[in-house]
Amino acid sequence: MKKTAFSLALGTLSLGLSAPLAAQDIEIGKVEGEVALEPAEAGGAMDEAAVLAMMSGMFQAEPLTADQEARLPAATAIVATMMPEGFYGEMMRDMMEKTMRPMMAMFSEPDFILASRLTLDEAAIAELGDAEKRELLTMLDPAWDRRADTMVDALIANMGGAFAAVEPPVRAGLAKAYAVRFDEAQLADISSFFATPTGSEFARQSMALFADPQVMGATMEALPEMVGSFTEMETSMEAALESLPAERDYADLSAAQRARMADLLGVEPDALGDMVIPHGEGEEPEVE
Repeated sequence: MKKTAFSLALGTLSLGLSAPLAAQDIEIGKVEGEVALEPAEAGGAMDEAAVLAMMSGMFQAEPLTADQEARLPAATAIVATMMPEGFYGEMMRDMMEKTMRPMMAMFSEPDFILASRLTLDEAAIAELGDAEKRELLTMLDPAWDRRADTMVDALIANMGGAFAAVEPPVRAGLAKAYAVRFDEAQLADISSFFATPTGSEFARQSMALFADPQVMGATMEALPEMVGSFTEMETSMEAALESLPAERDYADLSAAQRARMADLLGVEPDALGDMVIPHGEGEEPEVE
């Protein structure tokens, strides 16, 4: 359940972040049908610094022009109206509360917990009465009815530092985006609108709308179709890859290629066979 809660927390964060949040290097793998997220071992192929550098390099923006720099103060004032101090943290906490707690409640159902702790099939569990289920659960976990809420409370409470760290750069990035996308006259029009009662309320609500239950619910309704498209995507990708030359193993290399590879690596040719990992056997992250 702890891995599930952590996974849900990261998923919720990804919905609300406008820039990638890489708190630590993460390995993703299958663990009994759920997504497992574990810190990578020290000295792994990609440590925390390497991941952070890689991700920051993926989203390089063009420097602002002189005109855009001149519009930045007006854009910053608009963003300050949309995202007052502490707003981002409040929005994210509200989003986590509305998404994580209902999801974690599903994993707190007596039948679900009993199925995960006892070798009983669904029919045998269904035959138990409610009082019997509670008695069994209390034997296995005296806090079974409080554990999920406790985890969610702890996660939300400890996310304060992440929210505080992310809010200033998000605000600064949004201000630059406004300075790039809107000219001086348009920024003035937006500012004038935000100065009206309706505009002020719109500015305050515009960012929070993405965490509204109506939006979140509609997004969840689209999940089955999204999941179905993943299968089509995988089939399409496999078909595209089939048009490429096959990967080579050591046995596929010519004598000249083996000699050149050994020379490039600075090893004896006889040692090369143990160094080349057969394709498909390397460690790759898996997501289910």
